[in-house]
Amino acid sequence: MKDNNPKPITAHFLKAYLDLSDTFIYQYLRNLRLFRPILIVEETDNLELFPLEANIHCLMDVWERWSWSWFRGKYDRFLARRDPVEALAGRILAKEKPKLLHAHFGPQGVWTLTLKRQYRLPLITTFYGVDMSKLPRQDEWYDAYQQLFAEGDLFLVEGNHMRSRLIELGSPPEKTRIQHIAIDVNQIRFAPRQFPEDGIIKLLLCGRFTEKKGIEYAIRAADLVRNRYQNIELRIIGDGELRPQIEQLISDLHLDEHVTLLGYRSHPEFTEELRKTHIFLAPSITAADGDSEGGAPTVLIEAQASGLPIVSTYHADIPEVVPDGESGFLVPERDTEALAERIVHLIKHPDIWSEIGIAGRKHVEWNHNIYLETQKLESLYTDLVEGADPPVNKEVHDELFASEAH
Repeated sequence: MKDNNPKPITAHFLKAYLDLSDTFIYQYLRNLRLFRPILIVEETDNLELFPLEANIHCLMDVWERWSWSWFRGKYDRFLARRDPVEALAGRILAKEKPKLLHAHFGPQGVWTLTLKRQYRLPLITTFYGVDMSKLPRQDEWYDAYQQLFAEGDLFLVEGNHMRSRLIELGSPPEKTRIQHIAIDVNQIRFAPRQFPEDGIIKLLLCGRFTEKKGIEYAIRAADLVRNRYQNIELRIIGDGELRPQIEQLISDLHLDEHVTLLGYRSHPEFTEELRKTHIFLAPSITAADGDSEGGAPTVLIEAQASGLPIVSTYHADIPEVVPDGESGFLVPERDTEALAERIVHLIKHPDIWSEIGIAGRKHVEWNHNIYLETQKLESLYTDLVEGADPPVNKEVHDELFASEAH
């Protein structure tokens, strides 16, 4: 049968397709032009929110469809030396015949190493944050990463801070490249902000309720701002394990009329909140357990694209994503007074909002444009596969699938 889609295939490995916070992965997958993606995942979620013209292979679904006795009877010799879920992934690779493997997050890169060896395919691993800040503090992950660094072909990070950190962990400098988080700028409506007619300044924060997001400091800063300017409202999108503590802090500071917890919101709902907002906050910090943004939150890119002035922190790669004094202001981590001072400065000087917003939009268009960044990624793909036609491992293919047609 003639192949109606002759583009070379890239196999992408994720734990789940797709968490609400992983929109940056979706943007790349849906904008590939020279390569055709397939996905190999452990579970699926939010498929209606992230439609994709690609084969999505859910290993757990396949596992549940097969009875253990049938599976073991057919693959007994193979399973004697391989993990059964890994065997399922191998079966998919043998059928799809990708030219390259792309693991998203460090643990997926470690898991994919065996498949790389077995099928002799190049492997790219992209690191995003907790996988290179918190996990390497555990000896087992640190050791596993050393093997990944030795055998993997390329390692991608969001910015220079992440690159330096990954190299410190053992990643070869020549294999460690910067691939920016990017968005479809055309999907974000730009509007210069003006002082509202009703005088109510709306601040927006978006993130999981975890320590590294610094939500506590945003709330405390809002309390300080309220003492000088009563007409403010802090709106927070997200949820998580720290919600009880956050609710208690809001109550203790008597901020119930000034802070609104919106819970999780879809991406269209988030962009609508951007439209109604005047100042965007992202007071990220390094958590006590080492967890950090690694790079920078995608919401900072989207907020700038919409024209919002930013107040954030000197944390991870945020200074590259938000140029201090141009598209916003940065302050030290955990410095509540500095956060409040920058917010008050913006409230007092609405005449600079438009200039800041234009600067942020231009910065995103040049540095975080998904169309430009996808071209860069596909160039890396091409460099790894050009001039090569890596076959699937014939011995394994014959052993497993000789009877597939019967």
